[in-house]
Amino acid sequence: MLTSLSLFDPAVLTAWARRASADDFVRQHSVLADVCVALRNTETGEHIWLTVSEQGVQAGPGPREVPFWLEGDSAAFADLAQGFPFNRLVRQHRLVVGGDLRACVQNWMLLYALTRLTGELGV
Repeated sequence: MLTSLSLFDPAVLTAWARRASADDFVRQHSVLADVCVALRNTETGEHIWLTVSEQGVQAGPGPREVPFWLEGDSAAFADLAQGFPFNRLVRQHRLVVGGDLRACVQNWMLLYALTRLTGELGV
């Protein structure tokens, strides 16, 4: 049985930011756009945020002002942590986009580049 990592765990968040910083696909798309996104767990109240720009990737716990965020329950974030595509979780209404939807759509590829790495996290 696979044990799901929690994206809200500081060690996992650090590993995610480190992997994203070294990822060519993330780097390629950060030249075209910047993204600052938060993840909010509606069951636990936990928040994390990630920022990707040409200067690098930063991440941290807690709330932060962001243009948009993804929120959902623990099961949705467990699936995201195992590599389930965020856009499919949104289409299934398991993750909801909050805030400026236009900013989310404009940064869709960079958001995909960032979230696709979650399935590779083996902290």
